[in-house]
Amino acid sequence: MWTEPKNRLRPKNWKGEPANYKQRKLNGHRFTVYKQPGGKLIGFEREIRPDLEMTVKRPKIVEYEWWKRLNGFMPAYSAVDGELYVMGGNAGDAAHAIAECLPELEFHPFAIPWWDTWDCKNLSLTEAEFLLTNNTGLKFVPYYSLLETDTEELLLSDARDLSIEGWVLKQKNYEGWYKVKPTSTIDCVVTGFKDGNGKYLGLVGALKVSAWINGEFKEIASVGGMDDDTRYDIDEKKDLNRVVEVKYQEIGNGDRLIHPRFVRWRDDKPADQCRYDGEEL
Repeated sequence: MWTEPKNRLRPKNWKGEPANYKQRKLNGHRFTVYKQPGGKLIGFEREIRPDLEMTVKRPKIVEYEWWKRLNGFMPAYSAVDGELYVMGGNAGDAAHAIAECLPELEFHPFAIPWWDTWDCKNLSLTEAEFLLTNNTGLKFVPYYSLLETDTEELLLSDARDLSIEGWVLKQKNYEGWYKVKPTSTIDCVVTGFKDGNGKYLGLVGALKVSAWINGEFKEIASVGGMDDDTRYDIDEKKDLNRVVEVKYQEIGNGDRLIHPRFVRWRDDKPADQCRYDGEEL
């Protein structure tokens, strides 16, 4: 199975030299497709494993027009990276559309790692888009030149105004990426714990948190991101029903927090004050 030499699904987060572009971050699921030497098109969401290959997991994916274009016009030893998403939807809507292969599922490319054995990481976005569009008719996720006046505050404000997940700042097509995403915070009640694994085996891996949403007390996230000192100090008996401040990206289906992260304990706030109207979130 050919993917590319490092089996790379995504570049690492990066900070350093000034970026050249800002590209919209769509609210969906990362998806990379690879054209095999024999002409077969395969795709992966996260891990590159045969049992997770999309035509095995979701055979109907081959029926989408965008899949047919990629299958028909991509040369062998090529890869296209993009986002599976639902227009106007969130990541949960994308996950549901993927699981059911719903008609509204779209694929929008944002990079070309490889094309016809050629490593394309140093192309400009303009060159990469031309290569893709000229061959398949598919267009990139919208991108723009990054301006000196584009501060992080302004980028976050623009993302909220555009109702997008955020921006990916890029040096080139597949080199030097850094995500900028708006976040919010919410105070929640600890209502349970998940066991840790790996380096946190024997410790708490995540906090189950709940809040009153429109009068209903419900679990809304499993929260990680604690530093080691905080994690080692957690006492399940003492910390049950303790209030915690949580950073999150947005509210998904079922009022679940998307990308929740621990911020701090809120011992100054009683649990019964963790009440919210859905419009506040």
